[in-house]
Amino acid sequence: MKFEKIVETCIYSPDLKIMKDFYVNRLGLDLISEEERRHVFLKAGKSMLLIFNPENTSLAANSTFPTHGACTPPSSIHFALEIEQAGYEAAKNLLVQNKIAIEKEMSWGSGGKSVYFRDPAGNLVEIVTKGQWPVEN
Repeated sequence: MKFEKIVETCIYSPDLKIMKDFYVNRLGLDLISEEERRHVFLKAGKSMLLIFNPENTSLAANSTFPTHGACTPPSSIHFALEIEQAGYEAAKNLLVQNKIAIEKEMSWGSGGKSVYFRDPAGNLVEIVTKGQWPVEN
């Protein structure tokens, strides 16, 4: 099992319009998708930058995804480690063997899989199978 790269990074802001304008119109990142008052998903080269409004994503009731933290200190972030499909079960077993609680597991419509867990600081870490995002592999 070998982690390939960090495929996504999340940051937080209650003002998604300003953040979208800054990253798309000023820095030139590609807009992939957005949901008003919830999130903006951007492509940054071979990675994804996800911007969430913490007021609408800090509660599990607002999403099928795990909560994505808040932006007030101490804040937590979310990032994903990409892995080949064949290594997914080994990665999940590594979590179990090390007594790392799995918060959520997802099977995506594309055939990909993700497993979510927290690091000691409370950050949401994801292991995701290769090909989930439209970035070069």
